[in-house]
Amino acid sequence: MSTVVSLVNACLMASYEGRVPPTWIRRAVESGLAGVGVFGTNLAPPEPVAPGAAPYGTLRDDIAAPLRAVRPDVLIALDEEGGDVTRLDYHRGSPYPGNHALGAVDDLGLTREVARAIGADLADAGINLCLGPCADVNSRPNNPIIGVRSFGADPGRVARHTEAFVRGLQDRRVAATLKHFPGHGDTGTDSHTALPDIDRDLPALRALDLPPFAAGIAAGAKAVMTGHIRLPHLAEPPATLSPRIVTGLLREELGYDGVVVSDALEMAPVLDRWGFGGAAVLAWSAGVDLVLLGASGVEHALPQVYEAVESALKKGELTIERLEEAAARVAALRAWADPVPTGTGRSGSDTGRSGTGRSGSDTGRSGTGRSGSGTGRSGIGLVAARRALVAVGVPSPGPSGPVHCVRLSSEANMAVGVAPWGLDRALDGLGRLASALDVDPGTDPADIPLPAAGPLVVVVRDAVRDPWQHATLDALRTRRPDLVTVDMGLEPARGRLAAPLLLTRGAGLANAVAAAELLTGRTWPGPPSGG
Repeated sequence: MSTVVSLVNACLMASYEGRVPPTWIRRAVESGLAGVGVFGTNLAPPEPVAPGAAPYGTLRDDIAAPLRAVRPDVLIALDEEGGDVTRLDYHRGSPYPGNHALGAVDDLGLTREVARAIGADLADAGINLCLGPCADVNSRPNNPIIGVRSFGADPGRVARHTEAFVRGLQDRRVAATLKHFPGHGDTGTDSHTALPDIDRDLPALRALDLPPFAAGIAAGAKAVMTGHIRLPHLAEPPATLSPRIVTGLLREELGYDGVVVSDALEMAPVLDRWGFGGAAVLAWSAGVDLVLLGASGVEHALPQVYEAVESALKKGELTIERLEEAAARVAALRAWADPVPTGTGRSGSDTGRSGTGRSGSDTGRSGTGRSGSGTGRSGIGLVAARRALVAVGVPSPGPSGPVHCVRLSSEANMAVGVAPWGLDRALDGLGRLASALDVDPGTDPADIPLPAAGPLVVVVRDAVRDPWQHATLDALRTRRPDLVTVDMGLEPARGRLAAPLLLTRGAGLANAVAAAELLTGRTWPGPPSGG
């Protein structure tokens, strides 16, 4: 293998399609590929887990173990933010609330404990790099890509919780990634589909967007992910490809010396203009260390990247020294995040690790899986979701009979994907589901059947930002004035939705269970998993 290919592999993260890693990705890892990204499309619903078994054993056994058999220190990464953006629980919903809920509760100890639990789940699954938390300040309420993924609109609050989340994840020896530098919170465009412009000059950026990244860096975040966002006041290229932003702002001004990770190059505004090879060269030249190619199988992209680097080196557009610097930083991250070999263990009060599992009163762990019923980690996610729940005019105790549930479906952004959301599973788990109806977007409210009697909830997500949901909700309320609205999106301005109303501040399974408990007066029998 040539020196160039070896160096490029040492600075690349690829992905594949299907559940079990195919031959080509194993060969790439054997040839020095730094990391493998795992996405929801890799995680088909697992077989039912036997009582007492590790909850993420299939991910560990089917994905992590085959990769680590090739090279033990390979980085295995996924987006695990809790709440709406989950990969571990992509097909059942997260047992933890997301950042919007945690920021609203504003208990730094709680945020750190939730992050510790998420980190422990990741480690159980064989994941050593978390592509989170979002350090974005959600300064534009109608932002189509951040929303509930942010700790809030106040830079100070977002900074405090970003720091707590980083410390919690890395307590469990799972590397945290701050994203999306230098801040994706003031965009009106989803960067998966088009290149957003952020009208911020440098003083505004320092005041509003950079404090959470500075706090996360001070907490020791092992990685920072750049965003595919353009800041015309600072540079013409998007942040991922801009030396002014990566080297100047992140490295020199904020003093960051850890691994800089690119957002996925396959995202349309980057791929369509520069291609995999051209974008990778520009990213490394800008100061990025670890290039993430994308969520789909990218076997075809590897030769494109090798060829582009060879050409750039000959033209002087990229140097061997820059690749060597990037490879060294990534190697240091791999060494820090190297998982414990089975049966040997790693001691330390910050991790509590052993070769068969982890113990500790904060997690209730043992070598066989999660505490309680084996389906949740000490219930910290449900504790947090209950504290985040807001009830306006909802009678207590709730109705004694089963509840009819109507969900006004909405399309999620690409970061969330098709992870399930709603109240039907939570109500069913409490033995209080009378009926469940999903209504497609655009349906005429007159065509939606409603029960004539019995408790009724209508579940929405960001209804005040969706004209169809908002109008449909009003129309249904004229037919059933007693219906309870449950909004599982960004907390709306007070008074925008009529009572009785529940605001869950997110659409994770934990949020749903907390709402279902309040509606029914019943208590969930154990920490939620939805499995």
